Amino acid sequence: MIHIRDLTVADQDRWRELWKGYLTFYGTDVSPAVTDQTWNRLVEPDEAAMFCLVAQVDTAVVGFVNCVLHLNTWTEKPVCYLEDLFVDPDVRGRGAGRALIEAVRQRGQTDNWHRIYWRTHKNNTTARALYDTLAVGTDWVTYEISL
Repeated sequence: MIHIRDLTVADQDRWRELWKGYLTFYGTDVSPAVTDQTWNRLVEPDEAAMFCLVAQVDTAVVGFVNCVLHLNTWTEKPVCYLEDLFVDPDVRGRGAGRALIEAVRQRGQTDNWHRIYWRTHKNNTTARALYDTLAVGTDWVTYEISL
């Protein structure tokens, strides 16, 4: 059975292992300072704009979802950007990713958010197969300016 709960400071080592796996999956890396800052923001109780939920099977944390809440110009309600979602490859396909997204949806309904959105690589067909059952793909194209 998959249990979804808030991240705690006791999860630090496992979260960092999964975070490293997530970055490796996307063929990228961030500095240790960015990882430290992200961790601190996720566990800081006064940091309302960021949060993390973890998926736990028995006593093992097997996945996480990092989210960013922000204001929006088209609604009075907050909007949630589901920024990072990762499940240990050894337990994929068993419902952890779905359970994490559904838990974010439940929090959004409880806290009266306007919407939840995320993006994934167009070639991430495994994740997209799941996402297509949970959300509606949009016609919007993402642009970025690196600074």
